Amino acid sequence: TAMFFNFFYIDKYIYADFQDFKEKMRILQLDPVPVLEENYLLESDIEVLVKKSIAKSVLNTEVWREGVVIRPLTEITDHKDSNGFLHNDRVSFKAINPEFLLKYGD
Repeated sequence: TAMFFNFFYIDKYIYADFQDFKEKMRILQLDPVPVLEENYLLESDIEVLVKKSIAKSVLNTEVWREGVVIRPLTEITDHKDSNGFLHNDRVSFKAINPEFLLKYGD
């Protein structure tokens, strides 16, 4: 089964905000990836973010999750401060589960 984590407007060249994304998934009858929290307040401590990633998958509790993706509810781009580190200057990142890396990483 395919699951979706983004909705991109080609004509506007922008990603949908979270509420818009959820509505598009409902209208198109597509399954979004599991959302762990909708009102998450970003930690300023990397160790806390990594600990949040350490858990079994929501979809298959017998395997480790790869990690968690953290994005703002309203899409943000940061052209000035991204220095080329953000894909298309988009604010979005993933905290990788070290347990997943130990089992499946290279």
